[in-house]
Formats: sequence, structure tokens, C-alpha cells
Amino acid sequence: MNKQPSVRANVIATLEKIHQGQSLSSLLDGLLNATQDNERGFAHELLLGTLRQWHAISRIGESLIKIPPSDVSITCALNMGIYELIYMSTPAYAVINETLNAVKELDKSYGVGLINAILRKVATSPEKFAKKINKNHSLPNWLAKQLKSDWGVYYEPIGQSLRQVAPVFLRVNPKYITLDEYAKKLADASIAYDILPLGVGDECVIKLVDGVRIAQLPNFTDGYVSVQDRHAQLCGHILSTLNLPDELKVLDACTAPGGKLAQLLELSGVGKFHVKRIIALDNDEKRLSRVHDNLLRLSLTDGVQVIYADGRTYQSDIPFDMIVLDAPCTATGVIRRHPDIALLRDEQDIVQTVQLQAQILANLWQNLKVGGYLLYVTCSLLKAENEYQLSNFLNAHSDAKVVDFDLTLLNQIKQSVGYQCLPFDNDDGDGLYYGLLQKIAV
Repeated sequence: MNKQPSVRANVIATLEKIHQGQSLSSLLDGLLNATQDNERGFAHELLLGTLRQWHAISRIGESLIKIPPSDVSITCALNMGIYELIYMSTPAYAVINETLNAVKELDKSYGVGLINAILRKVATSPEKFAKKINKNHSLPNWLAKQLKSDWGVYYEPIGQSLRQVAPVFLRVNPKYITLDEYAKKLADASIAYDILPLGVGDECVIKLVDGVRIAQLPNFTDGYVSVQDRHAQLCGHILSTLNLPDELKVLDACTAPGGKLAQLLELSGVGKFHVKRIIALDNDEKRLSRVHDNLLRLSLTDGVQVIYADGRTYQSDIPFDMIVLDAPCTATGVIRRHPDIALLRDEQDIVQTVQLQAQILANLWQNLKVGGYLLYVTCSLLKAENEYQLSNFLNAHSDAKVVDFDLTLLNQIKQSVGYQCLPFDNDDGDGLYYGLLQKIAV
């Protein structure tokens, strides 16, 4: 029988695939399914940890190597080994031996000498190298430069935050239970949590303190609660501050995986608005299946039409009272959750994304009735995709005006249009942007 590849060999192979352009989300389940139950936590930390610290570790490796390896898998193995030496509790001799064995498994024995030499050097002074790695950001230089330009004094805390493990926040379904009542269920189940302000009105959010299997949360399968980022939960509550007509007709564009859609439906009739009909569209059929699954679990299928369509060309037979556009973006605000983004994106992606956003925004605006609202949302930290995008749109559309709203947390930064929410520490939500427009008669 052929011996199954070791965990480290599989992690190296996965890192190499990400460098070739595949996403972490498309690869992670495959890695974990190929790993025995008692080693899945180790594999998960080794892979995601190496990705989070990739650029900082790479700079250390580059300083120690005269001629960089031409084979990216050797760099993957080296960075993985350095990560485990510095951030995990594995004895140094085991890290070195098992990393070298993994390289041999992958038929890359020509890299053994280099990896052995570098890992042994790091192992002699792990504290010194840890200090160097932790001192600065772990972002590609182009992104660090752009963030420094966009955010100035906020740049340092953003850079440090993006290399941390993302916190887990819960969205409680008010159709079934209040936040305080659900918090009591967590306490009864001995699940540690904090209750934090959301930043709009007196709304709050639950943050899990310790790791827990999501499916084991009290009444999760019954639809009482969902996992959703702290800042992503602002969406429905921002809209609740508006004076909206009864029986809203809503378009949720670029909806997948459907978290904001579900929140709107949960708040409908409970909050300050009532959704009569909602169309949820996306141009990714695979991700739309997740929307269906989420709505079924939450029993929120009534009045919802989920369709496969392109936001650049979609035309409705009815004008909408409200459009939520969760616009495609470079996703730089969710690097904590998807650390492969820092490897997969480049500067050219910004230009292409800004063009795509502008096309979708201009087309969907035609589907909004006079007096209606459009909430523009991204999970990007870059002003070109956010504040500047809406400023350009306003300059080109005399029938659009900015609608002000208030966010109150220190990391929710008011812009000329809307708010940029920034991640500073482990209590903060992801880097999301919100801008609110209203269509006026001209």
C-alpha cells in the first residue's frame, strides 16, 4: 500500500497551489478531509498561520539566503518550517526533521540542504527572529504602501491586526430570541462570550471568547443564530435608521453567501421596516447554493427570489425602494479570515475591480425608484473602491445625494461619503465600508 502523505507535505502542496492562483476556500476542505481527525487542528493552524505571517517570514528568509530558490514549493516548505519554529510549540528538532521528510515526500530532495541550514539557524535564536517577524506588517509591499497612503496614523494598527486570527461574532435572529436571552443560552452551555456595542444606536453583538464548533451552538440548526462579522451586522441596522415606506421592494445585489440578506429578512417586521419582496442576485452559481442553504436553515424563504444574474446588465420589471449592493472588491478588509488574499491580489486588481464596481453601480442605479435608497458596501480597506468610488459616482449622477448616518465606535471612521470600519484589535470587526445614497428627482 502507498503511504499517505504527511500533514506537512499536504500543507506544503496546498501553499504551492495558492501561489499558483487557487483560493484557500477552495482548498481547505480538501486538506482537512485528507487529514486524520486528531491532526486537523494542527494542519489548520500550520496552513493559515503560515499564510498570515507569509510576507514577514519571507523577508527573514530572503535575508538569510544568497540565492532564492527557483522552486516555489521550497519557499513554501521553508516558510512553513519557520512559522512552526516560532509560533507553535513543536520541539525544534521535530520541526526540522519532519519538514525535511515532507520535502523528500514531495520529491524535492534538492531543497533539503537549504531548508535544513535556514531552519537550524532560526532554531538557534527563535526569540530574535520572532521579534523581527512581529515588528512590522506581513503584507505585500504594494498593499502596505497603499494602506499607509490611505490611512496614515491608522496604518500601524491595521497592519498588525491583519496578521491576527479573526474573532468570531454571532448574529442573533430577533424573530426567535433576543440577544440577552441567547447570551443566557450560551452561559448555560458553558460557552464563554462577550457582548460588545455594534456602533449604531444601542445595538450589540456577541463575540465568542473560545473556540467552539458552530453547529454545536445552542439552537443553531433551528435558526436562532448565525456567524456574521461585527461590522457586517451594521448593514440592516443602518437601514433601520431610515424613514422607509411600508412593504419594501428590495434588491440584494452580489448577495452570496447571503449574510446581509438573511439579516434584512430577520429584521423585517421586527425592526423598523417591512420587506414585502426581495430579489437576491449573484453571478456565481456555486455560491448561490450557499444562499439557499442559509435561508432554509433560518426559515427565511418567503418572499425571496434568488436569481443568477450579472449586476452589470440586470434589469428589473419593477423599481426598487431599496438596493443593497455588496460590491465585488479586493477583500483586503477580510485578510484575517482569508489570509491567502495577501498572496493572490496585486495592484492591477484594484484598477479592474474599481471599473467593475462602477459598471455595477451605474446599472443598478437605473433599477432604483426616485426616493429610494442604495446602500453600498465593500469589505475593502482601499479608498479607491470605497469613498472615492462613490465620490466619482456622485459627480456623474445629479440624481444622487449622500444620506448621512452615525456610527459611534472609534474604529468607524467618517469619510466624505459614508464610513470606513477598520480592524485595530481582536474585538474589532473586519474592514468594511458603508456609503448610503438616495435617488432624487432632477
